[in-house]
Amino acid sequence: MDPLTQTIALLRPRALLWKELHARGDWAIRFPANRSVVFSLVAQGRCVFQTAGRAPKLMGEGDFVLMTAPGVWSLGRDAGSIPIDFRADAVPEGRPAVLGDPAAGSEARLLGGRFAFDETQAALLKGLSPALIEVDAGDEAAGRLRGVLGLLRDEALSDRPGRGFVIERLLELMLVEAMRQGGDAPPEGHRNLLAALSEPRIAAALRALHDDVRRPWTVGQLAGVAGMSRSVFAERFAKLLGRAPMDYLIHWRMALAKDALRRGAGSLAEIADHSGYRSFSAFSAAFSRTVGCPPSKFSVRRFEDARED
Repeated sequence: MDPLTQTIALLRPRALLWKELHARGDWAIRFPANRSVVFSLVAQGRCVFQTAGRAPKLMGEGDFVLMTAPGVWSLGRDAGSIPIDFRADAVPEGRPAVLGDPAAGSEARLLGGRFAFDETQAALLKGLSPALIEVDAGDEAAGRLRGVLGLLRDEALSDRPGRGFVIERLLELMLVEAMRQGGDAPPEGHRNLLAALSEPRIAAALRALHDDVRRPWTVGQLAGVAGMSRSVFAERFAKLLGRAPMDYLIHWRMALAKDALRRGAGSLAEIADHSGYRSFSAFSAAFSRTVGCPPSKFSVRRFEDARED
């Protein structure tokens, strides 16, 4: 299993909320900051996308934006339109939200929402992809994503039986394809897993590490897999991922351990062994240092949280 597939599997994404918005006239809507991943697709018409630190962007039919842990952002007819705050509970279940003057001008139809993830793996989400991914409808390099978005737009504009189920499955595909697109040409200096996987030699080392996490890896061994000198590999790895190779290995092992504890997949000693530690004491020390509590307490806390849910 490749590193991206493994990471997404641990994150367990699900389309927690998706809504339609039909707007006419002078309209604008402001969305709150969010710790998850949010997206918006212009199914029909046009709108202006705004977020802090960036110039307003005009989005046309088929344009798409995906953001990880965004600050406050907005969509509107024009950059100067006065927004109202979005309230999910005010949008009727299974029906579009209507905004602006129903009798005014041409209609803009938007599909947007957010994904929920396993909150114990928040560090994986933060280090997975660029914070902002924008795809224009005419972007030929995003052919596969445009195909999924086209199906999503078509389904959103339809009234077919099973429409909700199909949209949720398409949203899952859209998430992965958008993240792939964000990793195809990462900005210089951008630090995340997809940026690292876009560089073949670093990707080879990452695949080897993920394929055999129990191996007592050294930086020299990983550099050998990458076909690079130890110093050059370590520098390039840290530049792309924001972590030194051994630090990345420890955090990945802890992510696997948290998932195993979450699922109750074996005893603490077995989980320690499967995570690459030959002694439970070494595993417990690494887990406590990285996660902030001993594995035994993490396991109990997860059980109590699940019982309360």
